[in-house]
Amino acid sequence: MQTLNALVSHGHSAYLILPEAASLSTFRNPVAWVPNAQLFARAASGQTLKLQLADFFENYIKVMLGHEIYFELQAPAGRPTNLTPGIVNNVSQAICGRISSIYLLHPPAKKFEQKALKVLIEHFKPDPLSTPSVNKPNWVDQEVLGIPGVAEIQVSRTSILEQIDKKNEELKIADQKLEVISGWADLLWMEGIPLQNKVQDALNLLGVPATSEDPSGHTGDLVANEAGIHFVFEVTGSNGTIGIEKGRQLMQWVADAPDPVGSKGVLVASPFRNEPPPKRPPTEKRIFVRELEALAEKYHLALLDIRELYRLICLHLSGNSVSKPIVLEGLQTDGVVRFNI
Repeated sequence: MQTLNALVSHGHSAYLILPEAASLSTFRNPVAWVPNAQLFARAASGQTLKLQLADFFENYIKVMLGHEIYFELQAPAGRPTNLTPGIVNNVSQAICGRISSIYLLHPPAKKFEQKALKVLIEHFKPDPLSTPSVNKPNWVDQEVLGIPGVAEIQVSRTSILEQIDKKNEELKIADQKLEVISGWADLLWMEGIPLQNKVQDALNLLGVPATSEDPSGHTGDLVANEAGIHFVFEVTGSNGTIGIEKGRQLMQWVADAPDPVGSKGVLVASPFRNEPPPKRPPTEKRIFVRELEALAEKYHLALLDIRELYRLICLHLSGNSVSKPIVLEGLQTDGVVRFNI
């Protein structure tokens, strides 16, 4: 901090790359990287990036494919933070910004680290190489064009630059597609609202239009209306076996539905979420306790292991036909769901 304050007080720029989401546990407490303010880094992932301040940030946004954190500044009571957001997410949380001559930057996307460094270097513009003290006459550049071979080299150079730009754009698109597809593996370990959102995306991909009106409210996590049935989903992640209390909670959501008789409860569970899928039950342990399976069969509840939903997603992505009727048939199961595909 002493070095940073000395640099900033003398008018130098400072570029601070914030921690990645995977490292936020080390930054649970605020850090005093910014003079007269506390900085909080928060985990929040998304694809939407909005440019609010040009100049440096219009180049830095090109090294990001989305975001995994945002940050907040808190100044002492009655004092403004003087933060100027440069890049924000879809709810206007700061992803990158500037305060005085300090630039607070989201980590660049994987494989874009060198490109990010290039953006930083070009922005603070190191001292140029020494040049002759006598200015070159204006006519010299025109004369150079007449030297044999110069025009051909310039044409070739322009073509190469165009190819580089095209390949960089193709690479960016490929990276975005890779991030989307590889993100389906998050179904296997997430919990809470992130898992709920991922399950919603999976159901929609398979043709079941699941929605959530109040993700953190005291209602079913997701609902869907298909084939004359009102599906009510309870989504949960656990470090162990799923207990009967989740089934009882789901029964309550079904009972609270506008038409309980025409409603079907589905418990989407990710048990032993910290274990690799092949090492999860059935082993000597169970996915759902026996009492929960008996409750589900008696009261017409479906129990869906997240691995079974993940299997359908992989089949769909590999080009196999996963029809909506097959999905709906499985969701109408009483007890443990096994999709017939």
